[in-house]
Amino acid sequence: MFESLSSSTRNVVAVLKVAIPVAVGLASAVYLGKKMAAQSGSSDFSRDKTIPTVAIRAGDQSHDAEYNEDPDKFLQKCEKQYGQVFNLLILNQRVTCVSGPTLVRDIFMTDDLNFSDALNQLTGLHAFMASIRKSNKDADNRMPHELIKDAISPNMAEFTPRIVSCAERVISGAMGGSNEVVIDHLGYVIQEIIASAMADVYMGSELEKDRKVIDAFIMCNYDFGMMLAFNSGRSFWHSIKNKFKYNVRSPLHKHVQALVDVATPVLERRSQLKAEALRQGKEYSPPTDVLQAMVDNAAKYGYVDLEDICGHILILVLASVHTTNLFTTHALYYMAAYPQYIEPMFEEVQEVLNEQAKEREEQRQEQLASGNVSSMAAFLGTELDPQNDRQLSEKAVRKLQKIDSFVRETMRYQNTRLFGTHLARRDTVLSNGMKITKGSRVIGNVTSVHFSEELQGEEPFEFRPWRFVGKGKGASKAAVDLLPFGIGRHACPGRFLAVNEIKIVCALIVTKFSKLEIKEKEKTMDMLLDRLGYVNPPSPIIMTRREGSILQSPAPVAI
Repeated sequence: MFESLSSSTRNVVAVLKVAIPVAVGLASAVYLGKKMAAQSGSSDFSRDKTIPTVAIRAGDQSHDAEYNEDPDKFLQKCEKQYGQVFNLLILNQRVTCVSGPTLVRDIFMTDDLNFSDALNQLTGLHAFMASIRKSNKDADNRMPHELIKDAISPNMAEFTPRIVSCAERVISGAMGGSNEVVIDHLGYVIQEIIASAMADVYMGSELEKDRKVIDAFIMCNYDFGMMLAFNSGRSFWHSIKNKFKYNVRSPLHKHVQALVDVATPVLERRSQLKAEALRQGKEYSPPTDVLQAMVDNAAKYGYVDLEDICGHILILVLASVHTTNLFTTHALYYMAAYPQYIEPMFEEVQEVLNEQAKEREEQRQEQLASGNVSSMAAFLGTELDPQNDRQLSEKAVRKLQKIDSFVRETMRYQNTRLFGTHLARRDTVLSNGMKITKGSRVIGNVTSVHFSEELQGEEPFEFRPWRFVGKGKGASKAAVDLLPFGIGRHACPGRFLAVNEIKIVCALIVTKFSKLEIKEKEKTMDMLLDRLGYVNPPSPIIMTRREGSILQSPAPVAI
């Protein structure tokens, strides 16, 4: 299925399924070879002897086997027997695990406990990132946060219909016209949707269909996965080898060059249009995309040249494409596992679009009555074009509270139980008085947060998709009760765009399909709880087409 994908993209998920996603909100359980534990000295348990070490079950070499049998049960037992802070030999590393909202918040909010440092110690992450950027090489720099705040967040209203258009095109191409569609690997389809949408947002509408851009966005995640993916057979030398490798020759360079090659003529054309407008005494309004914002503000952000800019774009891609793909794929598998919730979400989309169409008609009538507009024809090609009345606008997407709650519940329910490995840059005292010594690694027991009745409401171990409707807890809200995007100053700045994309895909799916079904029923729980979102091989998903459409494709707006 999905023959339109280039062959180079088909192996990406197979590698990424064992990768640790970058950025806050990504799967964070990281692995470390035993030799590293012996040689580095920094991977010992905290030297504060007040922190107990959980006893390893007789016959086991680590806590992994007992944990994997039932993660929730194991962590609850540990917390009950040893308190909120305890040491584990798990996920092939020695780590201090903290439980409860207050202490979990400590590790995410304390600057002396650093996620990036932990990942770098294990994989050589910093060398990987530095290999494709000429500026802002400091691992603690906050330029990406500033760029997203300046170039993406204020433009969500314009980006949304463009994302909708990309998603609809990919869905139509992947799912054909038959009444029942079998998708062999849902992840490939979602991957293509997200990469295409990001090509538009980052590189511009001229390039959102460009295969070189889409493949670069997908395949850079493949290379990222190769850098991060490692198993019990790897050792201390994995990180050392990566640091040497990426300081000498980075596989990402070819993707940077691909972006430079396609961006150069686009920027030259825009420059010509600007010069022509100036000669005619007209104002030139450049297209809205991240590439243009980076070029226009190169001095502010400290970029050296176009190659440097494209390197930074790839870093944004690494922090967004795979994780958005992951969360979206999970949401659709939950729809298939709980098909009774599809119709309420479909009805919500109908209600929101009906309300939007009514409001827009009232605005048109007001303008006609005032005499500012002579006839309905005057609205064609404008923001009030009737053809856009039933289009998924940014405002409409924000109003989809049930879909938002469904997405948040899937992220809460599915997320890995041990999350957010941080490295202590110096001795750090937690709020309960326990000390994490310099060089130790500490990780959050997410079960104690995501399944807390106090934080999540009644029956937290039940999947309740409307759990957050009307409670002011949106899927993009970064707080201790939902950790995939992190919290505090280190929270993922792109989470608003990510959730917007996830909700758009969910809304499109429920309006186009009345039923989703996991073909191999025996794999249902695996598909819902697999930490990285892809069981190997995954179960195909069966989608039953809905008759008719309640959506409109966006009409062009005059500039």
